[in-house]
Amino acid sequence: MFNMTDVTWDSPVRARPSHLVELPLSPLQARWWFLCTSYPGGMSPLVDLVHRLRGPLDAGAWARAVDAVVNRHEILRTLFASRPGGPVQLVGPPDGIRMEVIDLRDLPAGRREERARELLDERRRLTLDLETGPLVHTSLLRLADDDHVWRMTIHHILADGASLAVIDRELTALYPVLAAGREPDLPAPAVQYGDYAVWQAHADTEQADEDRAYWREQLAGLVPLELVEALPRPAAKGAPAAEVTRTLDAELTRRIEELARGARGTRFMVLLAALHVLLAQASGQDGFAIGIPVAGAGRARPELAGIVGLFNNALALRGDLSGDPPFGELLARTRETVLDALDHQELPWGQVVALLDEPADPGRAQGFQAMFLHDEVEPAARLVLPGLRVEGFPLGIPRVLHDLMVYAGPSPEGLSLKFVYDTGVLAEPTVTALAATYEHLLRTAVEDPGLRLSELGKQR
Repeated sequence: MFNMTDVTWDSPVRARPSHLVELPLSPLQARWWFLCTSYPGGMSPLVDLVHRLRGPLDAGAWARAVDAVVNRHEILRTLFASRPGGPVQLVGPPDGIRMEVIDLRDLPAGRREERARELLDERRRLTLDLETGPLVHTSLLRLADDDHVWRMTIHHILADGASLAVIDRELTALYPVLAAGREPDLPAPAVQYGDYAVWQAHADTEQADEDRAYWREQLAGLVPLELVEALPRPAAKGAPAAEVTRTLDAELTRRIEELARGARGTRFMVLLAALHVLLAQASGQDGFAIGIPVAGAGRARPELAGIVGLFNNALALRGDLSGDPPFGELLARTRETVLDALDHQELPWGQVVALLDEPADPGRAQGFQAMFLHDEVEPAARLVLPGLRVEGFPLGIPRVLHDLMVYAGPSPEGLSLKFVYDTGVLAEPTVTALAATYEHLLRTAVEDPGLRLSELGKQR
């Protein structure tokens, strides 16, 4: 029997009592609720799943598979309501989801893909009402009889990036069975995100207190990152985003991974250490932090690993570049920083921000102004459908909260880099130069990890 007085951080998450209808928000959801209701207007924070499906798609079976995913996960049917004691979650009935179907075959062949991007970009600029919804939208665009683009857009208060992988796995299992005319037998999730929110609301706070103490010490005296070549900072964020792309070849990627293994680290750690060097050189500072997204400790729990929900968190990783160390030493320091931070990843970022002695500034993100995002697997590779070739369908990013976001992930050529930047803060030549310098830093670091940081930028 569920006993809310006996819940600890080590207790498994169990199904909530059936009489609970109005559910609490998780701390991460509470942060998004505050941001979305305190600063109304503009676009809602969204996560997108977009795939291009080439081949003979059974559109009816695909729609039923998407319905099944929505019915399996309560959070995709959840709305929110204000109450005197604070906001609550309300789960809707398992009625599937209306899929918007748009036929573009009447357009000239050369215009269809462009029009598909326009339509999808429009839908990514939606403002979704947390109380009235819907908070999940899905579309199927038909470019040709054997060429479709499918997209699902979800309010970030409901889901995170890892949730998209969960959805892909379930569609991989459900679609072939439904297309064959059979009923799927995928086991139902043992618990739902609402169960996790109830569990979190009653868990003890000892771990949270330890995490607060850790982050208070780690981020004491944190200074904002200001690049020397930045534009005058606007009074408020809101400028559109742009991006600069670069590809690291397979040989450099191999050597990065070799360096990582030799340091008992990961490719992510090498890339993060080099990014700290890049931004330190570009700013003349060494007391700043770089933000990273993490899946959240909740994902490590077996009962939660396969559910859709908001578990991801942000960590502010402060690089220790003191003493002009060799790159190999910086990599060792970065490894320790990452591992220690992951041990304290459960405290929601909003609560970490509250610990900072940093006033709110509408023109600057709090805590960190640059983010690093690293993928081990291409998103399109997560979805495997018989008879269909699944491809990505890249879309632009309308705007970003941070000045600079660096994405790294595998590509057929090696490693793909994308520098997404706020055009109100950075100009395109500045970001292009940053991307080129970053590659150069990595090449010199893998060639000679014994070079000191001050020497890396001079090896041409």
